[in-house]
Amino acid sequence: MFFANGASFANWLPRVDEVRDALGVGNRDLGIALLGGGLGGILGSLLSARLLRPGEVLRVLRRSAVALALAFPLIAVVPNSSALLVLLTFLGLSDVLCDTAMNAEAAAVQATTEKSIMQRIHGMWSVGFVSGSLVGWVASALEIPLGIHLVAVSAVLLVVSVGSVSSLASAAVDDSTAVHPPAHDRESTPRRVTSALVAIPLLALGAAALENTPNEWSAIALRDALDAGWLKGAGPVVFAAAMLFGRFRGDRLIDGLGTVRVMIGSVASVGAGVGTIVLAPHAVVALVGFALWGLGVSVMFPQVYLMAANANPDRPGAGLAAMTLAQRGGFMATTASVGALSASTSFDIAFMTVYVAASVLWLGGLAWSHGSRRTRRGVVSR
Repeated sequence: MFFANGASFANWLPRVDEVRDALGVGNRDLGIALLGGGLGGILGSLLSARLLRPGEVLRVLRRSAVALALAFPLIAVVPNSSALLVLLTFLGLSDVLCDTAMNAEAAAVQATTEKSIMQRIHGMWSVGFVSGSLVGWVASALEIPLGIHLVAVSAVLLVVSVGSVSSLASAAVDDSTAVHPPAHDRESTPRRVTSALVAIPLLALGAAALENTPNEWSAIALRDALDAGWLKGAGPVVFAAAMLFGRFRGDRLIDGLGTVRVMIGSVASVGAGVGTIVLAPHAVVALVGFALWGLGVSVMFPQVYLMAANANPDRPGAGLAAMTLAQRGGFMATTASVGALSASTSFDIAFMTVYVAASVLWLGGLAWSHGSRRTRRGVVSR
């Protein structure tokens, strides 16, 4: 299910510039249209707090996954940027419902083991994202019509999604017991929830900005700033591949070094990547920067999702909803900011601005959660 979700949007990211050119708009108007994904995500976050109740997770997962697969190909036929905004709003709503439902189910699986597995579960999302972005890149390079490309992908994702949810139902993982704190920690639940409500939005905003920027803008930046030609579609692919590698190594790093050390190192890796991109004389060097960026981002969201699921043991859907609300808000702010900054200045300034702002939010969230852990063990840990 994580694979199918990751592969959906990834298929059109290497072809965003083609949609922009077909609609006859610039980066600023494209950025406004791309806000639809974040807007729909906010609406979906508000709905998921009510819909994700014990016994309802798989039903929400099935319906949202089917809606996502069926509506996705319409990207190829939207007549203008306003229609793209409306479509992306619906897709964003469906995506966040699917996202929160499958993470609630993943938290139920994590609760059955002492070792960290959340990075690997999210790693399957990255496998899907790499596969999807690679298919999109190849389709673009071969000049396959966007409509044919997206319809074919949609059919595959629909079969995979329905089959995956049916298998989960047969496995009967009990999502009502997804996360329960130890008995001695029950008395501190109000304090735990209050602390999480501060740390989780900061972490989600920072991670959203750092993950969203190269996903949406790397192909356009490589083409416009470095005249990358056919290599422009490699930006999302390289970024996603690095995220994939990082996530399948992330559980071992977290078990060995601890969450806080790994999370601080993630910011340093992203910084090295952004610096490499800004100084790159050629597209190939910039791709190295996107790889470093992807490695740093890879470990961020799996841990934030798990923190959100753990925040309120009585209502795991509420914690995930709060996290995705901040996440989608971060997506929207970043999309609009990079679009406006790249149009008025350059992609170098846009990327550096996003990095500095996101790092402050991320490190602030880590500092808050780490400080609260001194009096209450386990908020930041698995």
